[in-house]
Amino acid sequence: MKKIFKALSSIAAAVLLVSACNVEHPMPTYSPVNSCEVSFVQSTLVNQEILDTSPTFDVLLSRNTSSEATTVAVKSTFTSGVVCPASVTFNAGESTAVLSLDITAMEVGKSYKGTVSLADSASFNANIAVASATLTLAKAYTWVSLGEGEWFDNLALMTSTDYGIRKVEVLKANNFDRYRIMNPYNDAAIAAAGWEPGGARNSYIEFWVLENGVNVAWSGWWCPGILYQGAGTDIKAYYPSYLTGSTAEDVKSKFYEEKVIGFYPYWYIDGLGGFGTKYPCFLSLPGGPALESWL
Repeated sequence: MKKIFKALSSIAAAVLLVSACNVEHPMPTYSPVNSCEVSFVQSTLVNQEILDTSPTFDVLLSRNTSSEATTVAVKSTFTSGVVCPASVTFNAGESTAVLSLDITAMEVGKSYKGTVSLADSASFNANIAVASATLTLAKAYTWVSLGEGEWFDNLALMTSTDYGIRKVEVLKANNFDRYRIMNPYNDAAIAAAGWEPGGARNSYIEFWVLENGVNVAWSGWWCPGILYQGAGTDIKAYYPSYLTGSTAEDVKSKFYEEKVIGFYPYWYIDGLGGFGTKYPCFLSLPGGPALESWL
């Protein structure tokens, strides 16, 4: 073992000696492409929710030197909603700069995906720089509480002796006729109505007023957290035309008074069948009538 170790040590010493003496052909040293070397700080910004009132979205870039001001060209793949400037400027003495995207044309609730990139290869080192950033942007609704309303569900909450009306907080999207009914169901209320609690349950029901100002709609379905004949079989409250394709039943869901809205979901168990729209729900908005006397 000592002989093997001595032999390896001799080889290592020889290698070091050759390396030390090889001064005529030194290895090339790294030199920057230029004095700027710009890079995006992040390569991806996914699911960035932005306030609906925001006019811009900022993307941060950096550089390795900051002694002088410099401007670099930028390009974008966004085709709508997001406008990217043609360049971004680093001020003298600053190692970071902000690329400010104009998002005033973005629609609230819609997702926008695209890439912003450094347009001139002379402004970055391709071996180390993050030369582009992929963005997924969406303007989120700003929700404002209207106060406490009342919620009635003919199928999931009502019994032969009790309407099962629940107090609920109602939110409204700022500047939009879009609402959320918060926590309309819980295990105690479901069990009191004779159901087995479990399965999927929405923490809120989101709906909006249609252009006619009378009818309301919701996306797909909501789940109150009730099961049909055993665990795993959810009873869903479908927007009728989403399930059936026909809009005939949709018109029942509407304002019945200024502050009372009726919902006529198509109650359905996927793969088994359903009860149709004969079990309605009603919401009394904050400041509206007491549903127990209104129904």
